[in-house]
Amino acid sequence: MEYSSLLFDHHASPENGLERSSYGFLHDIHMDKVIQDILKGKEEYELESLFYNKLESIETIRYRLAIIEEIDNAISVHAMASFSQRMSKVRQYVQYSQSSPDYDQQMKWLLDAAHLYCQTIMELHRNMAIADLQSLGLKHFYKWLEHYTHSSYFTTLSKKTFELHQQFNEIRFSLTLSDGKINLSKTDNDQDYCRSLSNVFLQGLEYDEHSDIRLSAGLQFSDVEKNILSVIKKQYARLFHTLRNYYTTYIDFIDSSIMRFDREIQFYVASLEYFQALKNKGSSYSYPVIRGTKELHIKGGYDLSLASSALHAGLPIVGNHFDLAANERVCVLTGPNQGGKTTFARSLGQIFHLSSIGCPVPCEEATLFEFDRIFTHFPTQEQPGSTSGKLKDELARLKPIMDQFTSRSIILLNELFFTTTTHDAYAMGSRVLENFLQQGAMCLYVTHIFELATSHKQIVSLVAITDELDPARRTFRIRRQPADGLVDASSIVRKYDLTPQRLKERISL
Repeated sequence: MEYSSLLFDHHASPENGLERSSYGFLHDIHMDKVIQDILKGKEEYELESLFYNKLESIETIRYRLAIIEEIDNAISVHAMASFSQRMSKVRQYVQYSQSSPDYDQQMKWLLDAAHLYCQTIMELHRNMAIADLQSLGLKHFYKWLEHYTHSSYFTTLSKKTFELHQQFNEIRFSLTLSDGKINLSKTDNDQDYCRSLSNVFLQGLEYDEHSDIRLSAGLQFSDVEKNILSVIKKQYARLFHTLRNYYTTYIDFIDSSIMRFDREIQFYVASLEYFQALKNKGSSYSYPVIRGTKELHIKGGYDLSLASSALHAGLPIVGNHFDLAANERVCVLTGPNQGGKTTFARSLGQIFHLSSIGCPVPCEEATLFEFDRIFTHFPTQEQPGSTSGKLKDELARLKPIMDQFTSRSIILLNELFFTTTTHDAYAMGSRVLENFLQQGAMCLYVTHIFELATSHKQIVSLVAITDELDPARRTFRIRRQPADGLVDASSIVRKYDLTPQRLKERISL
């Protein structure tokens, strides 16, 4: 029976995506830092491309979302994480087997690896058997796992592995040190008379009869251990002969599909561990609904990079609501500096990107639409040695966006043309917005030029509001309302003590 991928349904081409040069938007929205946090400790699985490349098919997005939500609610991420941890140990044992210079050690490490492997597969089967699986991906995998665990290969492997492992566990021997020699003899497991007699004499006394003696400090045998093993092999010759036959038969016992499942499940485990950690600190997450229409609904959206840093500082996170009708495409966001505008733009980009790879999103609810690409244009530091001006650099970075965006694109522009005059910034910004309106692309334009919010009648005006009683205090709330540059100016006047009354008082002095 063929294994079906947990990451790609039949609509998707596995792990094909954008050119590396197209990932710049992830840096602007701090998604690159978020991905690093998600994948911390998972480097061996090489999952970066899964978090960088959006899925092209809405069916594949829904395929992943159904799987991750079911793991979250029906199976538990702990069960899947436990499977992965044990499989990691299996691979470690196999590595010990392959690297050991001693043939007997190679064989025994392989037996130990196979023993843990069989236990791990059977436990995974039990955990999935008791779950009422609904997602297509997990149902397909469980059907494959059911077939594999009942196959003649696995049943024979597990039977021989458990029997042989038990026989080695039952080996007991005693070491006697006398006159500079070590004497080795079998121990009678049925009746150890010396131990029984010792227990009689030591009753009621505080005495620990167990003392550990390490013959070697590492994985390699010491000379003493090699000599001991040579004696044991003579006494259990038939058992070691069985081990040699087992080793040659099952040297490649790990099924390739199990290895693939182990890697693919990490995408879901890593995502859920990251978001559950945020939830435990008070930040919510949800599973987005992706529709073919243009409506947008986000409730309580927040910036993941800010949430991570704020959680470390113990500060609360402010979530924002955002709704757009199908005919509303372009928004201009204005408000005072440090009022949450850039954070809001980042959160919007993060929500859309995470939804496009089939992950939970940082908000309470999200109803989103399909898109082809995310374009961003955020302020950058001037490069040393650059001979062009800041405005020219801005235009050079803007040109590819204007050439490549479509009606299905999402464009996030943050303080575009901030290096030029207000008049020129308004003129150029108005032309840019007009292009987006004509093509029907969704754009969030963050700017300090509040007049742009009324430059076209189709534009939706958003404002980063301040406290009604104290305009200088930021609330970090984003509201849909007409732009008002006077509020921002008023807060600046108050901040620098330039109110008319204070100016009169100072002049009179």
